[in-house]
Amino acid sequence: MSLLVIERTYRAPVEKVWEALTNKEQMKEWYFDVSDFKPEPGFRFHFTGENEGIVFRHECVVVEARKPEKLSYTWRYDGYTGESLVTFELFKAEQDSTRLKLTHSGTDTFTHPDFDKADFTTGWNAILGDSLRNFLEKGDIKKSARINAPAHIIWDILLHPDNQWGLAFGGGATVETNWNTGSTVIWKDTAGNIGANGIVETIQPEASLHIRYYDDIRPPAGTPLGDYAEQFRLEPHPDGSHTLHIRAGLLSKRDIPFHTDMWEKAIVIIKDLAEKRK
Repeated sequence: MSLLVIERTYRAPVEKVWEALTNKEQMKEWYFDVSDFKPEPGFRFHFTGENEGIVFRHECVVVEARKPEKLSYTWRYDGYTGESLVTFELFKAEQDSTRLKLTHSGTDTFTHPDFDKADFTTGWNAILGDSLRNFLEKGDIKKSARINAPAHIIWDILLHPDNQWGLAFGGGATVETNWNTGSTVIWKDTAGNIGANGIVETIQPEASLHIRYYDDIRPPAGTPLGDYAEQFRLEPHPDGSHTLHIRAGLLSKRDIPFHTDMWEKAIVIIKDLAEKRK
């Protein structure tokens, strides 16, 4: 029997990796657009994949699910002979990391030329080495700009992003808050839709601001804050100029390039506005 084994280690705890493997909404982000999914033996699900213009319907049945250690399901193609077995095994590694072992057996039962072991090897290496890693692992964005303007002007612009540096985000963003420690910070787009919901953790006027956000834009009462935060810090210089330091994260690696572009635009707008008003 053909046996394909691939191992990868991720900088994410076992529980988060298990969630990525079993939560249908998360699966759609890095895997396939599954019809539905429940980590329960006997649960059936399907998804489609395309190769050179041909769409193949994958049909699967969960065989084993032991949270958060092992998940197995059959894998076959509708209308084609053969059936294989996909197994994910999770092991705790150092520094809150997870080692994932994928075993895909039985690929030699497929007779269609698109379903050979080399194709599966290429596919799984891309899925586990790129897609899942970029979904699970996180980083942050750091941007700085030296601004030839006094602190009070930079600070005023920072606290009033509407129709100014908020324009760098998705065509425009406005904020609702009173900028006091513990106050709510709600960002909305130009249509009034909530894009982010957080809390001012600390603020020192004309010096530093730290905001942390919920994972959910409408968090139920008692919901803890998430991993994503924004930090703004003004560093004074003897000539009266200041360096604005911005740090945003944690973000999934796949999202960092997109957000980096927006923060680069935002800090340029802040600098330009401040130096024109000094």
